[in-house]
Amino acid sequence: MTVRAASLLLAGLACGPSVQHANTRTPTGGILITEDRIKESGGKTAWEVIKRAAPVFSTHESRTGRPASMERRGRGSILLEDSPIIMLDGVRVSDFKVLEQIPAETIFSIYILTGAEGTTYYGTNAGGGVIEIRTKDGSQD
Repeated sequence: MTVRAASLLLAGLACGPSVQHANTRTPTGGILITEDRIKESGGKTAWEVIKRAAPVFSTHESRTGRPASMERRGRGSILLEDSPIIMLDGVRVSDFKVLEQIPAETIFSIYILTGAEGTTYYGTNAGGGVIEIRTKDGSQD
């Protein structure tokens, strides 16, 4: 194997198997929902946007239409804990129902990490994935 071929092979391994799909995938394979995509979804709250634009999660609502639960599709953890961690402007939110209180027009972006990516950045409790929401008024690290 030549040096050039080895370099290209290593460069390909470093990039990972990312798939570009309408500018929603990031190099790490997470899903980035931009402001434009949020508007296109037609959702009025963060809950509605995630329901429409994030197929990796299964959302359930009560009979009155209120958020009841959210989990990652498929088994993501041997602990059977498939609920995602929710981060709002860098602060962990313990109750996903707060997503119903965040107006879509105030959201800058939503970044969704799958279970494997989530555990890399947030530890073993993130086997169900991570939803990082950045608002327009929140901290922009």
